[in-house]
Amino acid sequence: MNLLKNVLICSLTVALAPASSLAYFTQDNSGEEAFSFVSTFDSPRNAAVEHSAGALPSTDPTITQLNPAALRIQEGKKHIVEAHWQTGEMAENQGSLFYTTQVKQFALQFSYNWYDVGSIDGYDELGNETGKEYNPFGHLFTGTIAFPMKHIQFGAGLKVVAEKLADEEAFGDRTAFGAAFDWGVSWQNASNSIGLSLAAKDFGSMLVDYSDDGEDDFFAMSQTFIASGYLRPKSIRRLTLLTATEFPRFTPPILDIGAEYALGKSFTIRGGWTRNWLDLVRDIKEL
Repeated sequence: MNLLKNVLICSLTVALAPASSLAYFTQDNSGEEAFSFVSTFDSPRNAAVEHSAGALPSTDPTITQLNPAALRIQEGKKHIVEAHWQTGEMAENQGSLFYTTQVKQFALQFSYNWYDVGSIDGYDELGNETGKEYNPFGHLFTGTIAFPMKHIQFGAGLKVVAEKLADEEAFGDRTAFGAAFDWGVSWQNASNSIGLSLAAKDFGSMLVDYSDDGEDDFFAMSQTFIASGYLRPKSIRRLTLLTATEFPRFTPPILDIGAEYALGKSFTIRGGWTRNWLDLVRDIKEL
């Protein structure tokens, strides 16, 4: 128990340090955060419910993208491996590999995530093509631990990020590196019909920037707080209602709402809706 107490104290100290040392909620400065591609690694489930499932305990390893405390190991399982891949407008080639295991009461997870934008034509300051091509490529390595305490579940994780924007020999650029810390705390009642959680993700910064000029700019990552909850109505046991509010450092808060309806053990219908809180307030005023 002393180990759990020490881990909790250390984790909370590391998590609160960035918030106390940096001015928070610098709104309407989207794009100032470093390594924004980290938030684009979505599983199909998380995307379907619009990231609202952070408070709901899950055996899906990708739940750590929303809240490390929500991670569970399926009963009777010792090792779980998961992989998913996608392509689209944000990246030509993007995917994730997860490995999760159980060690006593601890759930441990490691993952590797990558994104490849593909070839991008270069332009000068006047908008003319330079004839050069850029091939941005990013890597994300994560390690997560989750464990139960007396009334709550706690989870924490470390992230190491690397991103190359251009070839070093051709353009004088280099790969940028960064590190971040995630943590989460979850609670649910005895009947598992209600749950609440508070999490924080991407609390870190760039440690080595892209330009080899002898100086490094320590740009902050998204540093997002997330408050979420879920409800299983007694009248519709197979339905789970989900909600979350994200508080990014550089952009206005975001409201996420989702729902899951289990058709059986193997099939689930999911849907979600998300809206910037500022836009939502404006919509209400217009009505």
